[in-house]
Formats: sequence, structure tokens, C-alpha cells
Amino acid sequence: MLKKTSSTLALLVMSFGSAATTYQVDVNLVVERTPLQIAQATAMSFPELLVNEASKNGDACVSAATPPSNPISSALCNDANVGGNAAKFTVSGTPHAQVVYTFSAPDQTQDGLRFTLADRTAGAQLNASGSVDIAFAATIILDDKDVAINAPGTKSFTYDFVAAYQ
Repeated sequence: MLKKTSSTLALLVMSFGSAATTYQVDVNLVVERTPLQIAQATAMSFPELLVNEASKNGDACVSAATPPSNPISSALCNDANVGGNAAKFTVSGTPHAQVVYTFSAPDQTQDGLRFTLADRTAGAQLNASGSVDIAFAATIILDDKDVAINAPGTKSFTYDFVAAYQ
């Protein structure tokens, strides 16, 4: 009983001998929204392609500066020692921000040639200057030699590159 009385007494003393006040703190939130920008630094390109009597369906050419050493993967390139260019992009935005990017292409075949690009989604961090460089290559495959050998000329293919803040 003595313990209960002392607890009650302490509560009464606190209620008469103390004070409590609520204070307010203000915080100013500044929102900075830097839109992402994509600039193509190097356009994707292929060296001149060659189809002749020695060509076989499945021959390929890669859009890379250094052609692959595998003869099948460069058999469609007119000169196995001359490469093309991978697509290169610079993504710019808020320094140190994380971005996610995707490159993709629909199925595309023109005049016996098929454009292939392995769809990919990946992440990257922008550097202290607020940019990151991203590159990727594609392949042209000879799908139908009989069609291609009768259709010389320029062919156009498309691909998409998308980047967003994470």
C-alpha cells in the first residue's frame, strides 16, 4: 500500500511541479527535378555486307569496331578486317542518381537479312558530373541467300533505347 501511495504522490507532485510544452520545427523541402537526357555519341553502323555464291544462310556481321575472330560471325561482312560501330549513348541527369536502361528491337527481316539485338535491361549510376556512357552492338544474319542475292541496296532497321530514373 505504501508503494501505491508514493506513486500517486509522485504523480501529484509532477502535475503541480512540472510543465510541458510542444514545440514546432519547420523544414523547407526543395524539389529538384532534372530530366534525363539521352544523346547518341556514336550511331550504330555495319561495314558493307557481301552476299555471293560462297555465302551461306546463317552467315553474320556484327556492328562492332573489332570484328569477331570466328569466320562464321563475320562471313557476311565484305571485309572481315573492317568493323562497324556499336551504338553509344550518353545519359545525363542528376549526379549520382541510379538509372535503369533498356535497349530492344522488334523482329526485323528485309530482303533476306535479319537484324538481331539481344534485348537487355540494366542499371547504371550517373557519375559526379551527372552522366554515364552506354554502348551495345547488334548483328545482321543472312536468313535467305536467294532473296538477298537479288536485292542489293540499303536496308534500314530500327531499335529502341530507353532510360529512366530508378
